[in-house]
Amino acid sequence: MSGLLNYEGQKVVVTGAASGIGEKTAQLLIDLGAEVYALDIKEPALPVKKFIQVNLAEKESIDSAILQLPEKINSIMNCAGVAGVNNKGNLLNPLTVMTVNFIGARYMIEVLIPRLQEGDSISIIASAAGRKWSQKMETLLPIVDTKSFEEAQEWFNVHKDNVLADYGIAAHAAYTFSKEAIILWMKKRSYELSEKKIRLNTVSPGSTATPMSQAFDSISKGLANRAISKIGVPATPEDQAKALIFLGSNLASYVSGQDLQVDFAHSPHVLYGFEAINS
Repeated sequence: MSGLLNYEGQKVVVTGAASGIGEKTAQLLIDLGAEVYALDIKEPALPVKKFIQVNLAEKESIDSAILQLPEKINSIMNCAGVAGVNNKGNLLNPLTVMTVNFIGARYMIEVLIPRLQEGDSISIIASAAGRKWSQKMETLLPIVDTKSFEEAQEWFNVHKDNVLADYGIAAHAAYTFSKEAIILWMKKRSYELSEKKIRLNTVSPGSTATPMSQAFDSISKGLANRAISKIGVPATPEDQAKALIFLGSNLASYVSGQDLQVDFAHSPHVLYGFEAINS
């Protein structure tokens, strides 16, 4: 089994490695023998190969971080992200949310793709909030098809009031839009990368016991933690990290272009309204 996980000696870039899902992902990778290059605003309390400070909301910060990474890497696991509010319940700038969760993440990954080789992988934490992306493609495609960091930010600044108007709670709007965008981008880009035999997937967590879920709770009055299937408890960060580890491993050697919803069957209930089957 350890051979199928194939992380021994592998160079893995993990964003958001200081807390939550990113921290658990980095720890599992270290345990499996990987060299972890941890990117975050804060330094993780883990024995990583190298910590590199980065703010995905700032292109210059991303460029500086990229210069400090190896010329050849084996895997990218993007776990960094922000909710629509901070831990004090204050609204974040929608452009900041969109940039961290989509624009900056996409930019960093695109710059690093030339450092990947055949058989390597990219795995991204999206969100169950983005599960209706296919219903919003007409709205999402213009920003997904932008060609640069600057173009994407400009498009969002011009169109944000219009595109976010239908997303309900203001603090959730940019977050949901950003997660739908990263899933749709993954769907499109993964097909192009198949020619290079590089795999690209997303993991969409449902309710997960992380600091971000506490921020969501502050604006939804507990709705985030009620969005749970009949299992009755939220996922742990380790549950989501295991999904990333799987997608980046040889166990998923022919898996690409997939959004893995890790929510213990809550998404099928939300998307299709399935009722319980009585025996």
